[in-house]
Formats: sequence, C-alpha cells, structure tokens
Amino acid sequence: MNTELNYVLLKRHEAAILTKPIPPDATADEGSTNDQRASWAEVGLLAFGQLTGMVREHVGDKEDPFLIVADLLGDLAHWCDRNDVDMRVALRLAAQHYREETGDEGEQF
Repeated sequence: MNTELNYVLLKRHEAAILTKPIPPDATADEGSTNDQRASWAEVGLLAFGQLTGMVREHVGDKEDPFLIVADLLGDLAHWCDRNDVDMRVALRLAAQHYREETGDEGEQF
C-alpha cells in the first residue's frame, strides 16, 4: 500500500475528527443506543485488527483506527465478491440506517 497516500489520508482524518461532534441518538427509545451500536462495531474492529496485526489489545493502540476501518472495508469488499453480496447496496442500506439512527444529523454518509 502507498505509504505517502496513507499519511495524507491519515492527516486529513486527524484534522476532521477535531471538528466533528457526535451526532444525536434518534432511536434510543427503540431499544438500542448509538453507543451500543458503536461498541458492537468496536468488537468487530478489535477482532479484525488482532487477526491482521493492526491491534494489540484495543483499537488504536498500534495503528490509527482510520486505517483499520479502511482495511476492513477493503477486505469486506473481497468477501462480498466471493459471497454474491452487492456491497454498494449494503452501504446504501447502512447509510439509511445511520441517517435514521442519527436523525439525519450524522455526517458519516
């Protein structure tokens, strides 16, 4: 992977996280909170990161979480290729869920 490109993307990521507030939790009354959803995602990132050597004990202790997420998304695309899953459609559905869960105030999609 291009180290210079990784560095540029990482610096953009670091600058962006300083200005973004956590969006509101629009569906907490339906049973699950966005904090819970984020913790479930962290379990997956931790397992992936440990398997790939990008994480020692917690997400961010070796590689930047941005790079772990990017690598996982790339590997998910490979998995989708092999299992007849349309990742673009899955990402559109994920974006819809995210918008609903943040009351259209989240900025991730």
